[in-house]
Amino acid sequence: MKQLAGKVAIVTGGGGGMGRAHAQRLAALGADVAIIDIDLSISAKYGEKLTAETVPDELRAIGVRALGIEADLSVADEVRDAVDEVVREFGRIDILINNAGGAITPISESSALRSSGEDRAVLFAANFETTVNMCQACAPYLMRQGGVVVNISTIGAFMDDLNARFAMYGAAKAAVEKYSRSLAVELGPHKVRVNCIAPGLIETPRVKALAANRNLATEDQASAIPLRRLGQIEDVVGVMEFLVSDLSAYVTGESIKVAGGHTLVTN
Repeated sequence: MKQLAGKVAIVTGGGGGMGRAHAQRLAALGADVAIIDIDLSISAKYGEKLTAETVPDELRAIGVRALGIEADLSVADEVRDAVDEVVREFGRIDILINNAGGAITPISESSALRSSGEDRAVLFAANFETTVNMCQACAPYLMRQGGVVVNISTIGAFMDDLNARFAMYGAAKAAVEKYSRSLAVELGPHKVRVNCIAPGLIETPRVKALAANRNLATEDQASAIPLRRLGQIEDVVGVMEFLVSDLSAYVTGESIKVAGGHTLVTN
């Protein structure tokens, strides 16, 4: 018996990249998986090759039920409709992985002094509002039998580069971190655990595609990390697996940095 057999997981931002990897691991562990993304074909934008026409098709090939839904998760009504569709299809929700978001504004204009109101609104909508909306919509179903929420943050919530290029992205994820701790307190009596994963420099398809233009995830940066390498998607997915499993049954309100020790040193 696979350890997540009979459970239903939702992965936001699962149309490609890190979200796709989370969905694949959950399916491999036996969970039925719903993917909610603003664009289910996002993988093609960054040259990512799928093994089937869509990510849900890949999951079905593993032998689980899968559902794909396109929705803007910063819009509460679209979130409610999407979650209702998941419940109609699968009857329950046990696991929520809030992976949607990212540093999606020009980083040259995203520092503490330069960020515009428009860019701040975009970053907080994509990273913070999506997380809050999904947690609020899924909580009543998670509370029925207990469950797990994993919110994806970033080490940028705890540190900056020397130009503070990701100040507003980090601020949005810092809000996710605080929200997650409060939610863990509120949902604890209902046997729902809430934790964060804060990745460092991870070689996702998006990061690889944008690395040259952003001067990000370079070999020089890798050499300054204690483990002397950039992170791989599997490094983050392994921690996700730990947090949704019974191995972490007494862990809630925590944030695990998956960064090779990056936050331990200064460049």
